[in-house]
Amino acid sequence: MYTVLLMEEKKALLDALCTLLEHHEISCIRNHSYEETLHTVHNEWIDLVILDVLSPSFSWIKLCKKIKECSAVPIVIMTETCDKEFILQGLNAGADDFVIKLMDIDILIAKIKAHLRRNSRSSTQELRFKGLVLNRELFEVRYHDILLSFTRKEYALIEYFLSHPNQVLTRKKLLSHLWDGYQHIDARTVDSHIRNIRVKLREVAFPVDEFLRTARGIGYRWKIDMVNPNRKMSEYKMKEKESKMNHKSIKLN
Repeated sequence: MYTVLLMEEKKALLDALCTLLEHHEISCIRNHSYEETLHTVHNEWIDLVILDVLSPSFSWIKLCKKIKECSAVPIVIMTETCDKEFILQGLNAGADDFVIKLMDIDILIAKIKAHLRRNSRSSTQELRFKGLVLNRELFEVRYHDILLSFTRKEYALIEYFLSHPNQVLTRKKLLSHLWDGYQHIDARTVDSHIRNIRVKLREVAFPVDEFLRTARGIGYRWKIDMVNPNRKMSEYKMKEKESKMNHKSIKLN
């Protein structure tokens, strides 16, 4: 079953669309804020993101860019406007399609299913992370269209890391993934390959040291920062409270 992430501030509309999709055997995850949506994309397996955008704003454009930095999931924008500039902004930010809210329901469902079919084919072929694209069909890695030269083992290591983010992978586990009869391979061989990967990624200015971390005495992990929507919201409320207190202080003075 496909899973669609819906971001809609109005609960009634969100419930109605979820009911419609679930009738077509499409599972739904419901979010009500940009922070919550980004957190879900980081932590759940999503086949399609649908954002309900009421009006042009920097927030949703930034959200599209953030999603595309960490995922190849297609983004569909639901809106009430057909404004050309508005649509161009969204497409340039990473949105894959726009649908008008007043569109015929059957056409809307057909468009959603078309995106899901396309994504199910492409998601198995590519892994994307912050401009880094690993193509499983061509066995190549690119960074912002720069083709990198990796050996077969180096390529396999990068693929394994991108497929298992935030997991500490022991040297033994990495050896067993890369070599048959790994018991006879020196564990330091992994360290040598990791060192080469880091050098090659640094050469194209990819911030590899920020993500490919050493777990001393154990192995390695590909670190991805998780967004905590509760922390973000509490920070926002604290700033809002401070702003109100400062405003009252000015009035008293």
